Amino acid sequence: MHILIITTNGITQEFNSWPERLQARALAQRGHKVRAYTYLGKKNWNKVQHEIIDGVEVKRLRRRQWLSLDLVKALWRDPRPDVVHLHHLSNQFSFLTVLICKLRRIPVVVTPHGLFHDPWLVFDRDRPFDTPAKYADIVQTVPQLFKALLFRFKPKRALKNYLMHAPLRQVNKVIALSEHGRGVLLKLGLKAEKITIIPNAIDPDWFESVEPAPKSHDELRILYLGQLKYRKGFDLLAKAILPVVQRFPQARFVFATHSPIHRDDLLEIVDKAGVRGYIQLPEHVSDSEKAALFLGSDLYVLPTRYEGFGIPLIEAMSTGCPVISTNIPVIDEIIKDEVNGLLFEYDNPQSLAEAIIHALENPLLRHKLAENGRREVEKYYTAKIVEQLEAVYREVCGKSTSAVRPA
Repeated sequence: MHILIITTNGITQEFNSWPERLQARALAQRGHKVRAYTYLGKKNWNKVQHEIIDGVEVKRLRRRQWLSLDLVKALWRDPRPDVVHLHHLSNQFSFLTVLICKLRRIPVVVTPHGLFHDPWLVFDRDRPFDTPAKYADIVQTVPQLFKALLFRFKPKRALKNYLMHAPLRQVNKVIALSEHGRGVLLKLGLKAEKITIIPNAIDPDWFESVEPAPKSHDELRILYLGQLKYRKGFDLLAKAILPVVQRFPQARFVFATHSPIHRDDLLEIVDKAGVRGYIQLPEHVSDSEKAALFLGSDLYVLPTRYEGFGIPLIEAMSTGCPVISTNIPVIDEIIKDEVNGLLFEYDNPQSLAEAIIHALENPLLRHKLAENGRREVEKYYTAKIVEQLEAVYREVCGKSTSAVRPA
């Protein structure tokens, strides 16, 4: 098949494991012709207008908010794809893409990544579960747009709301990453038959040939890997350090991040508790450094307040690193408590500290969690996920399996 992926910044040379790049690479390896349109930017990883990544032709296009003459030209002049796969609700290429594809009779699929990242749907994107979602505020249809203009929002806000959400109703298929995501889409008014669940994928060999990050013989390393944002719960882990090191003084906490936005807040918490000497703060870790940290850690902790999926969890599990995370929707679809990981109470640093201590006190439990985690993550392997994507593409294109099976 000829597949066109349209996303924001998800296919770059620098970030090897982002979902769109992994998907594009796997589809190309299975014999499909894959191209991609993404945002043109000013950073080292998105300022090149045209390049080949993993056998995928990537074209970066200029835009002015929701308008892009580059996109219009590309969709009309470039070779016609069999199917277009959009990623992200916030993707400012989406509305024009759907409009042009309808005119050209090209089927479109969309994957929203993190439905509760949506500022129109939640009051606080760092803590979206603290208050009910604002389903009534979402504008997806022209009648809803007129109503919003008359009674709810100022014109510019109403239009942005519509441009962001209208593609949900207009595409041929919506891919939810989880059961929770499917439930949100149903509450947004989508029909059940329009939604399919396909989680994000992971390459089984992504950490191949990587050696574990070295540590002293008696060190117990607890790893946090993610943005230093309150949504990710770095503050919860920082507050859990003191009770853990009181029980295990050989414990060390590594906060690895590529987005140290609240680094000062983290340091303030650990300084107040007197535990700064127990933390490390590596920044801008590469994929191989990330893998080495997973392989060399005794626990991986994701103390998140919300995840659209939770890729770091399956990355950790694939390396055999036992995982601890929050007992919230989406996470509880990946982790079964005391089976392939441990869950702690939402927004509760004491509960997190207890879970860490429980794991450190029980080496056999950690071994069980690691082994079960490895088995659990097999269902997210790229080959299985790509087969599910191909089935969706065949469905929306109306083609049989044999007609598009790669050689």
